[in-house]
Amino acid sequence: METIFNPKSVAIVGASEVPGKASERRTRSLLEGGFQGKIFPINPKRDRIFGLPAYPSVAEVPEEVDLVMIVIPPRFIPEAVAQSVQKGAKGIVIITAGLGETGEEGKKIEAEILRIASEGGARVIGPNCSGLFSASAKMNLLGVPPIKPGPFCILAQSGNIIDSLTHYGRLRGVGFSKIISAGNAIGLQFHEYIEYLGEDPDTRVILLYLEGIKEGGRLVEVARQVSQRKPIVAIKVGRTKAGARAAASHTGALAGDDQVVDAALKQAGVIRVANVDELFDVGLCFAGMPLPKGRRVAIFSEGGGDNSIAADNAERAGLEVPLLPPEAQEKIKPHLLQGMPAHNPIDYGGTAEENPEVIVRVVEALMEEETVDCLYMTGFFGGFKEIIAPHVAELEEKAARELVRLVREAGKPLVVHTSFANEPIKALEILREGGIFVTPSSERAAQGLAQMVRFFLRREELKGARPVEVTGIDSERARRIVEGVKASGRRNLLETEARELLEAYGVKMPPAVLAGSPEEAAEAASVMGFPAVLKVVSPQILHKSEVGGVKLDLKGEEEVKDAFGEIVKRAREVSSEVLGVLVTPMAPRGQECIVGLVRDRQFGPVVMFGLGGVFVEVLKDVSFRVVPLTDLDLEEMVREIRGYSVLEGIRGELPKDVGALKDIIARVAQIGLDLPEVKELDLNPVIVHERGASIVDARAIVA
Repeated sequence: METIFNPKSVAIVGASEVPGKASERRTRSLLEGGFQGKIFPINPKRDRIFGLPAYPSVAEVPEEVDLVMIVIPPRFIPEAVAQSVQKGAKGIVIITAGLGETGEEGKKIEAEILRIASEGGARVIGPNCSGLFSASAKMNLLGVPPIKPGPFCILAQSGNIIDSLTHYGRLRGVGFSKIISAGNAIGLQFHEYIEYLGEDPDTRVILLYLEGIKEGGRLVEVARQVSQRKPIVAIKVGRTKAGARAAASHTGALAGDDQVVDAALKQAGVIRVANVDELFDVGLCFAGMPLPKGRRVAIFSEGGGDNSIAADNAERAGLEVPLLPPEAQEKIKPHLLQGMPAHNPIDYGGTAEENPEVIVRVVEALMEEETVDCLYMTGFFGGFKEIIAPHVAELEEKAARELVRLVREAGKPLVVHTSFANEPIKALEILREGGIFVTPSSERAAQGLAQMVRFFLRREELKGARPVEVTGIDSERARRIVEGVKASGRRNLLETEARELLEAYGVKMPPAVLAGSPEEAAEAASVMGFPAVLKVVSPQILHKSEVGGVKLDLKGEEEVKDAFGEIVKRAREVSSEVLGVLVTPMAPRGQECIVGLVRDRQFGPVVMFGLGGVFVEVLKDVSFRVVPLTDLDLEEMVREIRGYSVLEGIRGELPKDVGALKDIIARVAQIGLDLPEVKELDLNPVIVHERGASIVDARAIVA
């Protein structure tokens, strides 16, 4: 990776001087960007390109090449890749589109490219990408105008979004350490880039644009480690059905369930944002300011109206606006217009408009106050010269320098909302250059600050998280069950087999007997105790209750015998293979829950939890986590459902055994890790009691 981003030589296959061509723009941007290494244009029809000697092929370059960029038709790419690895290339950037995203023929070419590169020890970036930028190497292979160096890295799948984000960054005055267009990502994956960027000293904030996600489990694992050192901010498209269709048609990637995406990014400590403005707002906050240590914000302005709006925005964003202690208020009051409030929000009235030094003194007092974690200035700063008189501009500039100093020395962030933010005012430029986030939107100021708070708190939580360890497992027994089902040509496990699978993973199951006759069923029920439950067992019946295959609350032997006959009769109307009826005790009263396992196409094994009944069927009140789990994941996925208070005990009910629930979820997650053949597993319902839990029904599907 280091060679890819800091190469000593670059070859451009398909190099051109024809204006507007993709290869011409990238050759020119590489030259104009000041790349200090050797450049080898490859074009069999030209002797020289941009004044440099041109070569007919990579094979004829007289020395080794670190990085090769390819911009030629798909059918010629495999040969160019083969020549590149022969020349020692560590990275191959393929700009060409029309490969895997277009159909099977393109996918075959991609597979051949990847085989050749892998055997030769080279990594592929793309294809169907825009290229790379690396500030440390002064390497611009994006074909866009000069890019300002800075603390941000953009990593994106879409090529055109790279152009948009780079241009928008230029308008915002943002500089970049690296810009990476991953394209179809047949070689280097997102998690590999993120791992490298986590160690890159030039990158302070990683900005992601995601469509479909490959190897999502690894992405979560790597990002969870990197986000404990530096912020990762992401736009993930496909939240809506229209967005998902657009993503699929553009890259050939399928958008996943957005609930799973949200859960995965949360697990990884990645900050998910909704739009490009928020992406850069949050990035600027992180790049220039110290992290807040908590949610408590002090708000101040020259007017009560702006303060009120800011306070509402702050609390909506999840910040706290506490009253300042009396001693802190006494320090601030001498700098305010007499009678102005200093409790928080702070209104310094008209004093600051003529003398911005007042703001500095207020900020100084707030920076020293232990009950304040972060600061939020709102109003007209920078515009006092227009409101009062031109000579105030110099005073504002002096105040801006002092504010930058105070932020650095005190280690608390300050965001500034001002109505004059979009105007070219030197005082505001001083703030921005000093790393302070300045915005024309009170709401965006609050959101930026709140995201910093969330990142800090999440980072601390992730640092304390520990992997979940599950004991008492007989994985060989479980594997034999799965192999037996597959050998029989079935995908659905019988309930008896699903119970065995769970028992092999240490999940405590209620007693059960498979009865072949009414008399066997009655005897089993008598031994286990009434009331009893009977359920049909048939490889052809997955949803038993829909065919009358379940009878509940049976209170005596005669009821059991009658129920057995009725179940078998109904089952034989829809199935030619009825193996018997499962007899089990009626579960004690408790709270119905659901625990599940699915294999997400982007993230692999994912566990689900929710309350049963109307909560899951109508309200969709469920939580997800990507496997493997930490103790933090288990705690959060149980607590974050909207109906969690039901488990705590309401209306006189005693609290339910959340520990038993966590244990079941952890064991189901382990099945997902150990047995890739298990595609789906549903425990529904799981009835949770004051002590322990009863699994009433279990279904599993293998592939």
